[in-house]
Amino acid sequence: MLHKQHVLLLLAASAAFPQVFEVASVKPSQAGGGRYAMSGGPGTSDPGRISYTNTMLRAILLRAYDVKSYQISGPDWLDTLRYDITAKVPDSATREQFQAMLQNLLATRFHMAVHREPKELPIYALLVAKNGPRIKPAADDSAPAGKPADFQLPVVRPGEGRDGFPVVSLRAPGLVIETKDGRARITAKDSPLSKLADFLSSRLGRPVIDMTGLAGNYSFERVFTSGAE
Repeated sequence: MLHKQHVLLLLAASAAFPQVFEVASVKPSQAGGGRYAMSGGPGTSDPGRISYTNTMLRAILLRAYDVKSYQISGPDWLDTLRYDITAKVPDSATREQFQAMLQNLLATRFHMAVHREPKELPIYALLVAKNGPRIKPAADDSAPAGKPADFQLPVVRPGEGRDGFPVVSLRAPGLVIETKDGRARITAKDSPLSKLADFLSSRLGRPVIDMTGLAGNYSFERVFTSGAE
């Protein structure tokens, strides 16, 4: 099945935007891979500051332009080069202004520019299994008031569980994926299946459309064979 999407293409030229961060620090990450973290900004517990640690440029593009991963076409280093970024966000900045600041940061520090064009892409559909869903709606265990999800990182316990993966506890609604020895595990907490579809889209590199018809939020763990680490 083909599905027409607007695709974000990376060019070599720079662009100018009126909004800028008051102070910004951009440094190559010394971590050399592994997990990354992005916190802060409008709508979070720390609206006046962002802290991105060991973060790929693709992840910053996703936040700056509000697109899906499969809508970005660019060089391989979007996924390999990682940076530590901190910046002070002006008081009362809106989400749209914040995105323009990220766009300006990408343009001035990394000399990126973009253009949009429609493109037909193959898609996947997320469907209910033939014998019905094997997951149940989550209990009302969402994050307590005053503790936004981006502030509550997952708890990873030492050692491995029966499935061979570390024991992970999510303290706030969300999704986490881990890969090991050709296998992958998705852990979800109080999350709609549309979020799972978006999550799978980023892993598969093509759109995944939620066609389950299942409403509400779900908490579950699923282990499956992964094509890559």
